Amino acid sequence: MNNEMKFEKNGLLIPNGALEELGLAGISLSAWLGQDHILLMPQEMTALQLLHALDGLSQASVELLGVLQEACRMPCAGDCERDMDDVPQVPENIRPLLMLSGCCPSALAQLLEEGDIVYAAE
Repeated sequence: MNNEMKFEKNGLLIPNGALEELGLAGISLSAWLGQDHILLMPQEMTALQLLHALDGLSQASVELLGVLQEACRMPCAGDCERDMDDVPQVPENIRPLLMLSGCCPSALAQLLEEGDIVYAAE
């Protein structure tokens, strides 16, 4: 369903077929809008639905982290001239995760400075 949504003049259009396929047709959805992302979920969820949502978010996080790892692997063999604290664009709560995953602060800073595209949805 990732590529079935369209932004139109009046807003975001999600085909009914896609919503039906996921069991989301005819229910109220809540939207969490963040910088560079939109998260749509049912307004009310059972414990099982909440577990499915958490699993989906976890899978998305792993995929996005993998893309970032690939884009800025540690070329400096862990002896980087920079620390994540030197890259103010990186949210504080994900700095340890990026360092543990082998993301080079210098390479990331360069990607941020140049504005390179590092992710493209399939």
